[in-house]
Amino acid sequence: MRIDIITVPYRYDERNRGLGAGPDALVKGGAAERVRAAGHEVAEPVAAMLPDEEREPGQTAVNIGKLGAHTAALISEARQNDARVLALVGEDTAIIGVIAGMQKAHGADARIGIVWVDAHGDFNTPKTSYSGILAGMPLAILAGLDGPRMRAAAGQVAPIPTERILIAGARDLDNQEESLLNATSVGLVTGKQLSQGALLKDAINTLDGWCDRIVLHIDLDVLDPELVPSASTASPDGIDIATLVSVAEAVYATGKVEVTVVGSLNPGGGNLGKRSVATGLELIAQLGKVWR
Repeated sequence: MRIDIITVPYRYDERNRGLGAGPDALVKGGAAERVRAAGHEVAEPVAAMLPDEEREPGQTAVNIGKLGAHTAALISEARQNDARVLALVGEDTAIIGVIAGMQKAHGADARIGIVWVDAHGDFNTPKTSYSGILAGMPLAILAGLDGPRMRAAAGQVAPIPTERILIAGARDLDNQEESLLNATSVGLVTGKQLSQGALLKDAINTLDGWCDRIVLHIDLDVLDPELVPSASTASPDGIDIATLVSVAEAVYATGKVEVTVVGSLNPGGGNLGKRSVATGLELIAQLGKVWR
């Protein structure tokens, strides 16, 4: 199988800062070699970049969207060449460009599903968020509940219906976020429920019936903080790599996963960052073995 590696080395619209340094750390650590060792055809990674002349001062959300347009172009090109994509991203707002790219390649009416593996729901809006952090909002933005300028700048022309979204592994939901989720058709399998394999299987089967293509998004903070000790949004009682790989394998079993996203790696913090990078590389190696 051909897998193109695309990086988005940004935290919001800031290049190579904090989480934005994560993609390059994984590339330098040998992410491509690990995927290649799993038996896949892999070209050299390419990076999405936001040119300075396109940046709008003080307009972070719009700049995220503009960066997303460059991500979308790379995603679309890979898909048109019949390659699957491993996207290594700084943080979760990069998903806007990924979905825009899928729509660019396959049409606005493409039945795209999202499996969001994360310690958090990332389904807040400015009206429900306690913190106002944009990285806590990308799923709600994809669903069309807010962020129209971000979606427009990225080229996401159609929202993702909530029945095509499944959140897995969440263990840290805000009260208002949970209420918003309950008012939609988003599927939810919490971190505690992952041990009940039948629940995850049923949720994936339900999603499978609603979509023809799937984007699997993995935020590394779904793992236990011992595995990613430099995580910027650490949450206790996370899962181990084997459990995460089993979740991914269950999604891959649909045969519909065309893009896998791995993000939210903070390589800073000395030995803590080195441990987190090693975990990210081990995860990529294991994903390569089960993605077929």
